[in-house]
Amino acid sequence: MIDFVKVGMRIAEHRKRLGLSQEELADKLYVTRQALSKWENGTSVPSLDTLSQISKLFSVSFEELLGLFDKEKLDVDENDIFRGHDRSFILSKIVSGEVKVKIHDVLYQMSPAERMYILKHLKEGKLKASPRELWVKLTPSEQKYLGGTIYEIY
Repeated sequence: MIDFVKVGMRIAEHRKRLGLSQEELADKLYVTRQALSKWENGTSVPSLDTLSQISKLFSVSFEELLGLFDKEKLDVDENDIFRGHDRSFILSKIVSGEVKVKIHDVLYQMSPAERMYILKHLKEGKLKASPRELWVKLTPSEQKYLGGTIYEIY
């Protein structure tokens, strides 16, 4: 069963993590601040469409937003990191460090856009990877994105 109070607490937690006021988030969702306040207090819940918007805005899955996901039990199979989970959810957990994987071992499972998302975070220093093991798994355009040659990067 879904606990509306906990859903509201998660909405508030993620809103604050992004540094948004209730008014700012309400504007982004095209709802009133009062409606958002009721969600955060657990006295009402957003529609499924709005929950979808919220999960995208916060870069979290429906599972996490609704409390259907147990942080302690997140099990990712390195042979199929996306099995049983939303792809963007897993990518956000890799970037946040909540899912530990060797980037060079799982890169092949990602779409070109997902690979660029991961490479962007590597370039910004938010992720770490073994330079030599990663470099050989990159396409020439991905290598160029990171700066050219392995010696220029690392």
